[in-house]
Amino acid sequence: MKQQLKNWIPHSWKLQIKLLQRYLHEQRNKPTYPKEYCSEHIGEHSVQLRQIIKNGSFHHNKIHNLKVVGSKINNLVIHPGEVFSFWKMIGKPNKKNNFKEGRNLINSTISSDFGGGICQFSSILYYVSLQSGLKILERYPHSMDIYKEDERFTPLGSDCTVVYGYKDLQIQNSFSFPIQLKCLINDDELHLSLITPEKVILNEIEFKYHEIEKGVWVETLSNGQTLFKNFYIRL
Repeated sequence: MKQQLKNWIPHSWKLQIKLLQRYLHEQRNKPTYPKEYCSEHIGEHSVQLRQIIKNGSFHHNKIHNLKVVGSKINNLVIHPGEVFSFWKMIGKPNKKNNFKEGRNLINSTISSDFGGGICQFSSILYYVSLQSGLKILERYPHSMDIYKEDERFTPLGSDCTVVYGYKDLQIQNSFSFPIQLKCLINDDELHLSLITPEKVILNEIEFKYHEIEKGVWVETLSNGQTLFKNFYIRL
């Protein structure tokens, strides 16, 4: 009965409930979100990542969506203690906010919706945060592994799905100095740099896999210490 009632509730109502829950959570915890942008580098040190943008369905729309995200993140300065929230920075992925339709993976189902493809951006942000030792407050893996080994642009386990209102990527600057995000998106590559005034010692990130009949368990380790264990359904 409870599940039937849940299925009856319109998605727009569910979203408003989720947004209200997040608002109340913010009122209790009162995080400080970054607001400062600086076009000049704030330091001489950097952590750089580059990912291939694979050609596929909605490819041009994905490039467009990634550039929209990039325009809102490029040059962002995150001061000590501030919390980066993907959706606070990006806003609702709809036509009004200049997003186009692209491929989405929600509830283990491949579909299309506005903002499709931007999970590659949240994933590279998550991965650079893992390497740099920033504090991961909120992150969700995809429910399904949709790639073959030769199709991957990043290791299985380094992904981060984002669903407006439901699933966010939230990262806190746990350093004693500010950090800056720089990004560049072209037709086949996504570049992300973390600029710092002091050198950051990178963590050694490792992913261990345990295959079972219906999928694979992925254990994420940082310098040999387990951070997360996630399960992915195999196609």
